[in-house]
Amino acid sequence: MQESIASSTSHLNTESRWSSVGRMLGIVILLWVLAQFVVLIAAGFLDGNLDGDFGPLDGTLIIAGTLCSAPLVVFLLFIRRPKLEHLIIAEPTPEGQHIHSLPNSKILQTPVPTRIRQFIVRSRHPLRVPVAKHLWMLFLGGVVISSVAFAPLLVDSTNTMFILLALFVAIPAWLVGFSTPVFAWWSFSSSRFHLSTTRQQGEAMLIAGMLSTFPAIIINSFIAPGAVLFVSGGNASASLVENIIVIVSAPVGEEICKALAVFSLAGLIDSKKRGFQVGFTVGLGFALLENLQYILFSLFAGEVVALSYGLTTVVRGIGSIPGHAMWTACSGYAIGHILEQRKQTQQIPDVTRWDLTNPLNPSSSNNSPSVAQYTQQSFFSKSSNLQLPTSLPVMLGIAMFGHAFWNGSSVLMSYISRSLNPVLGLIAELVWIVILITLLWTLGRFVIAAAMEEQI
Repeated sequence: MQESIASSTSHLNTESRWSSVGRMLGIVILLWVLAQFVVLIAAGFLDGNLDGDFGPLDGTLIIAGTLCSAPLVVFLLFIRRPKLEHLIIAEPTPEGQHIHSLPNSKILQTPVPTRIRQFIVRSRHPLRVPVAKHLWMLFLGGVVISSVAFAPLLVDSTNTMFILLALFVAIPAWLVGFSTPVFAWWSFSSSRFHLSTTRQQGEAMLIAGMLSTFPAIIINSFIAPGAVLFVSGGNASASLVENIIVIVSAPVGEEICKALAVFSLAGLIDSKKRGFQVGFTVGLGFALLENLQYILFSLFAGEVVALSYGLTTVVRGIGSIPGHAMWTACSGYAIGHILEQRKQTQQIPDVTRWDLTNPLNPSSSNNSPSVAQYTQQSFFSKSSNLQLPTSLPVMLGIAMFGHAFWNGSSVLMSYISRSLNPVLGLIAELVWIVILITLLWTLGRFVIAAAMEEQI
């Protein structure tokens, strides 16, 4: 017997695709502020005098950080509370009626006698994000306009009008620069991976990635420097400590933290393919909070802010951000395999036919469409013969190696460029960045294709 379903989902056609972007933009700024207080608490426990070495304990920092962070945590939990909806089902029955009164002075008329059943359910709205092309256009337009506005400072950094123009553009440039490339990659993954995802699930993945930056910051800011100074007896130079953090601590600590964030979403993962998607999105969430800080720092480059901002936003937009996503996706793929094996022991009903019903148009019921119907040809949609490892230690190791190679080779190239003519040094660094991005995109193409060819 076919059911006619009506619910509070009518706004799906009118809800802006940008609403998810707006919500996540507000949440990332909230979490960035919260991260500063978390760092304050960590400093109180691990490095009270902020000298880079372990100790002493400072209760004042701990109490201050806790008091300041508590209301932010409460507010975050409030805005992330489960969304409930009023679901109304008109069920055919000979004892029913043809006309029913619905909430908000609405009337439901059915062609056959029906009875009304009402439920309060969690929101299952599908994830809707702007088209990636539109986000990239916004990103490139924002970067170009902002860089042009900053450019006069290269000529005269003391001119009051030039300074005021730069200050006027700074905040919009920051918002567009750090967020739009992440959301563009989010849109890309949502459309290319062909996995049904609700708005709550998609946002939860990003938030988990953002939260994974908290332990990573503590590792890179306190634990790693303290460990290096402890092992060296306090004789390690600042540059050595910094290089170890960038080349060793960041790849190892960050990839472990992101993998744990993927594990925290185990309830969403039932296959390697889904694990890959969750890992990819968690990596984007991590990059979103990290990118916020990098772009912010680029705006304090003085008279060269145009170059600093332009290069940082572009390189991170097409390199570091998808890098974080791909590295974590590898770990997520292996985690998906582990969870897939566990869930295979559960009884699965024998279903020979699946029918899909659009609650906004029940008459449009049909068989589940194949993925091929929605496949869009792109650089990342090519087939692949690559067989991805399913071992978590192997995939986590690959993620760490890729991250370490990106950071380590960039550090090495910066040292090499310092011995060259400034112009040649800049060209050498830019060429190497292009090589890294080309390698990332080429390998990413095959990895994504291999992961998406897995059967659910």
